[in-house]
Amino acid sequence: SSAQSTSYSQKDYFVKEHCWLLAKMQVRKLSKWIYLKRGYGTEAIMVTTIFDLVRQTPKTNCGECGLPTCMAFAAAVLSEKARPDQCPYFPEDFIIEKKIEESAVAGPDASPETVLLAGLQAKVKGIDLAARAEGLGGIVVEGKQGMSMQIAYLNELVLISSEVVKSAEGKELDPRDQILLYNYLFFNGKGPLSNEWVGLESFPNSISKVVTLRKYAEDKLALAFQGKPARLKTTCMQMGGQHVDPCHADLCIHMPVLPKLPLKIHFWDADCDDGFPAKVKILYDARAVEFLDLESLVFAAERMVERIVGASA
Repeated sequence: SSAQSTSYSQKDYFVKEHCWLLAKMQVRKLSKWIYLKRGYGTEAIMVTTIFDLVRQTPKTNCGECGLPTCMAFAAAVLSEKARPDQCPYFPEDFIIEKKIEESAVAGPDASPETVLLAGLQAKVKGIDLAARAEGLGGIVVEGKQGMSMQIAYLNELVLISSEVVKSAEGKELDPRDQILLYNYLFFNGKGPLSNEWVGLESFPNSISKVVTLRKYAEDKLALAFQGKPARLKTTCMQMGGQHVDPCHADLCIHMPVLPKLPLKIHFWDADCDDGFPAKVKILYDARAVEFLDLESLVFAAERMVERIVGASA
């Protein structure tokens, strides 16, 4: 409807003007062009988030690049403090050139990862966690280091504070997860979910994100569980998922990524007789863009798939 379109447009404007810090690696707005040159020509893509480069890494945090995590390496490349070839697994046929339109990476000696998280944590200090917790499906808890918001993330309890995002057992989360959770906190969506399931393509300005979702989440999950729908069902249910029946796919699972961000997996197994491979479609609640921006919605699906595939290994 036109009312919904207006709502989405206003939310997109808010994200672009006020929430770039939350899901981007820069402290202030930063725009870069990355040119990936192959032997058969040149392809240009806009890199607006750290995740665009993280996807080119093995995401194993092996440390062979000289940095502790793949996230730190990607952030260092974006801030020109590391070369892509420092990662031995980064595609060799990619030559990266950067054109910085507006650079505002703070602190010449600070690591990119430190700059990013420090900026996010500084913003949390000015937020009333108690006022936001209920609307986001969390509760406020008091600890030795002050107030935190406790929330369920991929079937685990985590604590979000101005100091760190960590598990309930005290383990600091992967920086990518911290970025996502801080973004969820700052977005501050309100109200109940619609219980209407839609594809990512239903949201405005999502064309490029649909391609990313298919490549790094849907296709990856389909390949991992081709011929093994029972294992997919078991793994998802062990992670807090719920089997949905009836379903027009071979298998439907409702997965709670965050309290206000459930995802629904539709899985069709391969049809050997007709030569069709397995297929996955990930659906979102129709109000999902009121709780996270598109980039974060895609990353949430990627992270969910990583956990599912890892848990079944």
